[in-house]
Amino acid sequence: MNKRTYYALSVWALGLIILSTSCGDPTKKMIEMAQQQQLTVDPNPLELHGEEVAFTMSAKLPVEMMKQGTKYTLEVAYAPGTIEVIQDETPFEEITDLVKVGSISFDGAQYEGQTENPKVTKDFSFGYEDKYKMGGLMIKGIATRTKNNKSREFGPVRLVVQDGGYVKGVATTQRLVKRPTDGLRFSAGESPFAYGAHGYTGPVIENFDVTFNFEQGSATILPTTGSNRDQIESVTELYKDVEIPSFTASGSSSHSPEGREAINTKLAEDRANALETQFNRMMTLLDYNKEDMEKVEFSFEKKVLGETLPDFNRLVDGSSLSPEQKSEAKSIMSGDGDFVENERELQSKPFYRTLMSEVYPEMRYAKSSIRKPTAEKSFPEMKAMIAKMKQDSLEADALTEKEFLYAASQTPDLDERLDILMTAAKSYQTWAVHNNIGAILMDQALQKNDMSKVDAAIEQFTASMQKKETAEAAYNLAMAYSMKGDDANMQKFLEKAAGMTSANENTNKLINGAKGYLKIKQATARDDGNYKEAETVLNNATANNPNLYNRGLAQILQGVNYDAAISSLNAATLKNPSDGMTFYALAIAYARNNQESNMGEALGKAIKIDDNLKTWAMNDVEFDKFKNSDSFKNAIK
Repeated sequence: MNKRTYYALSVWALGLIILSTSCGDPTKKMIEMAQQQQLTVDPNPLELHGEEVAFTMSAKLPVEMMKQGTKYTLEVAYAPGTIEVIQDETPFEEITDLVKVGSISFDGAQYEGQTENPKVTKDFSFGYEDKYKMGGLMIKGIATRTKNNKSREFGPVRLVVQDGGYVKGVATTQRLVKRPTDGLRFSAGESPFAYGAHGYTGPVIENFDVTFNFEQGSATILPTTGSNRDQIESVTELYKDVEIPSFTASGSSSHSPEGREAINTKLAEDRANALETQFNRMMTLLDYNKEDMEKVEFSFEKKVLGETLPDFNRLVDGSSLSPEQKSEAKSIMSGDGDFVENERELQSKPFYRTLMSEVYPEMRYAKSSIRKPTAEKSFPEMKAMIAKMKQDSLEADALTEKEFLYAASQTPDLDERLDILMTAAKSYQTWAVHNNIGAILMDQALQKNDMSKVDAAIEQFTASMQKKETAEAAYNLAMAYSMKGDDANMQKFLEKAAGMTSANENTNKLINGAKGYLKIKQATARDDGNYKEAETVLNNATANNPNLYNRGLAQILQGVNYDAAISSLNAATLKNPSDGMTFYALAIAYARNNQESNMGEALGKAIKIDDNLKTWAMNDVEFDKFKNSDSFKNAIK
């Protein structure tokens, strides 16, 4: 699409009418020379921005045309209808709904004796109505002798380009802007609605380490051995006032090397069992039932014989043995003999008593890492608790608001999400719970194409706003009203959301989509800054179909970078390949970029998806220069 198109007014095209033939009248010569004037119109076709059709016209006259005591006026008008059937020389007054746009004037006194062609550039505009979508520019020239105010004029005539085409129609591409819900489709994990952040930090595992020591050759836990009494008291204190959580207690148990091989082999297993029995005994004393106890699983690494060698070497290194004795002890235990034979050899050494007092007692153990009951809950635990709440066997406030919101966010199943938050609503009537219930209902409306859920969502968002006005709820209300076709309320809440920020970055990206939409709607000219600002904020918006589409549209309407527009719109088609309007806008971008083949292909896809776009394309001046091409004709078949 050319930004500027030059026009020459030939004598035959102007339909010259000479109203005065008085001898010596300079206006006759002026009219004869007017056929050499050049006019430029920018943009062409004319474009709608906001509620106005604005364009710039420049008129350049032959330098000899203007003389002292003369004036030349070029009147400009827009005639609605089919410009091809409007007859030249039809007076403006006889053309129904014609809009007189303005005029360009030249004063001969300013140009007498100049060597450069007189040129005047002027901005024009007229208010748009739908009846002006089809039509064209018309002009009338008036040459006047100021001394007696006598005039000659030509026209009115349709403004004709040098190749014979008319300056016709208004491109209403700005009106193709998508509301934030247009072209949306449900995608699991990619909701176009604003959820309040759950604020839950996730499961934090806090462990309590329990270690019981045993006497030589024994698998019985005695309170008097080592620090066993303190361990028993600590576990009892930890669990006496809380519900036991489900968890796996992982740990290890060990035999101590002294003694017969049969005893050594069996000790590790027995000591592990002894720890589990001791734990169960303590829980029974604290009135835990069998069902609660079954939540706990014990998993042990049972170290036997040679498997304990790393423990042995570590403890020997930390003992009071001399360096030589340490080396000898470790060498014997790692020798070629079997473990029991090596142990018997050690018993003959004079330092064996030190091993018995410092090393072996530390190897008679069963220990486990047990999760504290105060640790935050995992998602499976939360689901189990919610199931109990639904059966009225657990109070709804057993989970915090944050835990409910977190649990809902962890499942892609919308019905399950809704079920979780409806349970939460029994105890927590907060802005976030109301808002997120509404967002789920909106996602369901998209997923199931069930618009009856939108009204229920509006009730939830309204309740959320009554609790606290947030960017999330305001944005969601705008989206809900958009889906209902209530543009007034959509605009109201979009503007409200656009003036707010959220701690949730995903919400801010959604709001950027709303800001981009509003900026496109506010634009009144290609270069008033609104389209550029729309492009900027949409670069940082959620990458869904309407946001990518509107970014491409903003790039088209700036009339600068059509390659960028094509890239944005291609990305939008991937987000919703069944949206005909996206392919239609892509066809416009290709048309403006003079890519005829791609234009035809995109337009054909658009019409295949939505046959109503055929009529729109046939009347759209964006495609005027291609309407006689095979690419266009094939697209609209």
